[in-house]
Amino acid sequence: MIILPADQPLDWRRPPVITLLLILLNTLIYIGYQGGDQARAEKAQRLYLDEGLLNRERALYIDHLVEREKLDTDQRHAVDAMRRQDLAAIILRDLEFEDWLHQRPAYQADATWQQARARAEEARDRISAQRFGFIPKKFSVEGLFGAMFLHGSFDHLLGNMLFLFICGFALEAALGRWVYLGLYLASGLASHLLWWALDPVWVAGIGASGAVSGLMGMTIGVYGLRRIRFFYWLGPLIGYFKAPALWIFPAWLGKELYGVLAADDHVNYYAHLGGLGFGFLATWLLGRAGILRVDEAYLNKEDPDGPFKRELAALDQLIGRFALDQAVPRGLDLLARYPGRPTLLERLYPVAKGRQDKALMSAVLKQLFGLADQAGTLPLLQKLADDVADPQQRLLQHPAVLLHLLQRLLKAGEAGRALAPWRRLAQVSPAPAQLPGLTLQLAKQLGQRQDLRGVGELGQYLRRAFPEAEQTRQLALYQQYLGR
Repeated sequence: MIILPADQPLDWRRPPVITLLLILLNTLIYIGYQGGDQARAEKAQRLYLDEGLLNRERALYIDHLVEREKLDTDQRHAVDAMRRQDLAAIILRDLEFEDWLHQRPAYQADATWQQARARAEEARDRISAQRFGFIPKKFSVEGLFGAMFLHGSFDHLLGNMLFLFICGFALEAALGRWVYLGLYLASGLASHLLWWALDPVWVAGIGASGAVSGLMGMTIGVYGLRRIRFFYWLGPLIGYFKAPALWIFPAWLGKELYGVLAADDHVNYYAHLGGLGFGFLATWLLGRAGILRVDEAYLNKEDPDGPFKRELAALDQLIGRFALDQAVPRGLDLLARYPGRPTLLERLYPVAKGRQDKALMSAVLKQLFGLADQAGTLPLLQKLADDVADPQQRLLQHPAVLLHLLQRLLKAGEAGRALAPWRRLAQVSPAPAQLPGLTLQLAKQLGQRQDLRGVGELGQYLRRAFPEAEQTRQLALYQQYLGR
């Protein structure tokens, strides 16, 4: 049975940075660190055999295993018939037998045996699951934290990371990155602590599933009784349904309780229960106490640009009714509250141009020239270039405006339109210091378009206005090159 939240679309304008970093970290640990486990295990196994420990412990182990697991005669013979290497690996990883052996009087009285065993155990403990896995009977802080970043197989990793991404990206947006990360890690710790309290075994547990279960509990706690969409996979049945989030909690909880009581597999249902319960209680209780801040607008799928769009629509209404006396102050206010919006600049530029409003035009041009996005501002820059040729547009004739416009057009590769502000600047006296360099840049762009007449006009200007400038010499050489 799989039931997963599928209510929020992924919005890359708010990338799930922490979720992606967690996935990357888990993957790198699995590939970069755990990839060496096979070699570590083989080394420990060889050391165990070379020390002669199998000959010494074989009979003890089989007797202990038969009594512990209630094996019948056939099962005992099957264990006894195993290859030496395989049996050595099993004995070396059996921590319960190790603890039992360490308490045997014969072992405690034999220093040679103890030293050989210690060397083999030291080599075994370099294996990731033994070093950083969580072993309830052998509680360690390293295991408490480290186990949630280790995985037993690639399928184990893939499943956990898939669930982490599906449940994580929406929670990260709703809770904020650092609160989300703190609750994720706390869920992983809680999952191990519940296992330690209820089932203190000698098995090394690894995997992010406890922390990921915490995300599922957090989803319930955050959404509460909101109706959200869930994806389900129940045998042959696959689809979506909508329900209050809280209604799904008993289904998830029941699945894990059934696993604890009846399932016969290697899934750590105690860890799942601990993470699920902690994630739900932490978010629900902190939310009730007013400590946890949740982005309600995100949960309700409100458009983050909604207020701006509504105010822009109101401005359009004023312009459409020709209520320009009201549109100008409204426009200045919007520019102050929503700076750097190309759509707003496009609305206000015709108003400023038509009314020759210096304050509004200055505000529009200042924001336009401060934007880095060429694609979003290019249409408005093209309009400015076309209007520069109109002698009545005195506000656009200022040398500073012309310089900014020329630079932006050149950066966008709009050489044809850049000629208009350049011709205006060529009439300014004294000429701006940047003009020779901009003239050479414009000439090269025109040359790429085979506009030889335009290049000739620029060359004549430089020879007349800046006869000694380096740019004049370079442009003359460039003209010779184009004339070949």
